[in-house]
Amino acid sequence: MLDVIIKGGKVVTPSGAGMWDVGIQGEKIVLVSAPGTISVEAKKTIDATGKIVVPGGIEAHDHVGHPVTGPGPAPAGVNAGPAEQSLGAIWGGTTTIVDFTPCPDTGDVVKGVRAYLDDWKGKAYTDYSSHVTYRGTSTPEHMAQIKDLIAEGFTSIKIFTTSVRPPVPDRPFNNKTDMGRLAAVMTECAKHGGVVAVHAEDDDIVMYNYARAKDNGQMDWWNMHLVHSNLSEDLSFRRVARLAQQTGAGMYFVHVSAKEGVNAIADYRSQGVPVYGETLNTYCSFNADNYKEPDGMKYHTYPSLKFEDDRLRLWDGLLHGDLTWMATDSIATTYANKIIGRKIDDVQGGNIGLEIRMGITYKEGVVDKGMSLERYVDITSTNIAKVLGFYPQKGVIAVGSDADICIIDPSIKKKLDKSDLHLQDYSSWEGHNIAGWPVTVLLRGNVMLEDRKLLGKPTVGKLSPRKIHPLYLKQPAC
Repeated sequence: MLDVIIKGGKVVTPSGAGMWDVGIQGEKIVLVSAPGTISVEAKKTIDATGKIVVPGGIEAHDHVGHPVTGPGPAPAGVNAGPAEQSLGAIWGGTTTIVDFTPCPDTGDVVKGVRAYLDDWKGKAYTDYSSHVTYRGTSTPEHMAQIKDLIAEGFTSIKIFTTSVRPPVPDRPFNNKTDMGRLAAVMTECAKHGGVVAVHAEDDDIVMYNYARAKDNGQMDWWNMHLVHSNLSEDLSFRRVARLAQQTGAGMYFVHVSAKEGVNAIADYRSQGVPVYGETLNTYCSFNADNYKEPDGMKYHTYPSLKFEDDRLRLWDGLLHGDLTWMATDSIATTYANKIIGRKIDDVQGGNIGLEIRMGITYKEGVVDKGMSLERYVDITSTNIAKVLGFYPQKGVIAVGSDADICIIDPSIKKKLDKSDLHLQDYSSWEGHNIAGWPVTVLLRGNVMLEDRKLLGKPTVGKLSPRKIHPLYLKQPAC
């Protein structure tokens, strides 16, 4: 007897979208069969008639419970932690979250990362993993332990090429890494099967732009895109991609925001360099004109929103393969904290895009732009699984894979209301038209959400180990 059968839906599999029945035993998918051909009974049958069945979403860029970046000290807990963010994720059809862990300053790096992630235990409605962030203070001893992190399933190393904002006494912490350390990180990842995630901005240009903005009286938040500029993205992306080419590393750019970034990625991919691009739902839904709204700072996610032609190029990249996936850069603050910063050097970054990522991407990509269901699955789940090392355990509806499944009802058409959502007290997408929304979600065979009713518990989610297939690190294979 099977545990669950999902029948009647249009199922998106590696061979395409079609009418299939899906059989689940325990945590795994054990059958993908033609309609009506599963002869064994099941403890539970889910009727997905008229609905779309896709792999559970994977969120590649989520800051969970991390310190916020607004002016002055923020109240404790203002950035939601694992329980709150994973709950929002599961309501939105995302079944796996990748957090960020700072590389410990001393001692055993693997133990430090595991200790940092202890906060997830017993609080996770989703499975989870973490990138490990190396900084300008990281030593050769830290670099030498990258191979241990990769062997333990932490296959992605995060690097910043900028301080993001001008360092000041009440914000002394600085993630910026010099190019020498970045080269060392890339070399280690190339040796041992890891991937490098890079927040790439040209720090000289960004800091000069901050200084000029101060001189010119342009410190209001709506000038953010003039500081974190298209030129900065162009120069930094090409410099970092060239370094990846020289070291042989597989890498991806986080939160691509400008047409110049997309074009740089496309150029290096055309040369066979394993460079991938992540963009954000906020960059695809809004542009710099939204900054001019009275509370326009709520849209800000670093580097910045850009112009309308940039937004359109991001969608073009997602549709045609220059960009690899859609993420959020989630920092789930309260509305009050999100809008308290009103200058270009103190606006809170991040956005609450975690719960709406699957639904809004379906509406804006599939419904509005004609994106195929197969491509939709690629950019919300499969490509992330491949590049970060979850695949084929996750990111695919196939025999032997985890039964992480999101069922979307395309008949749901309405304006999105805050009462539809479950994470913090605001959403930049409130009032947007939706057409299709997740209604039923399974995590490793556990029915977490059924017909928009929460059934799952925060004890189901667990740490998911990763190993990247060499194919995705040797060439741009997805």
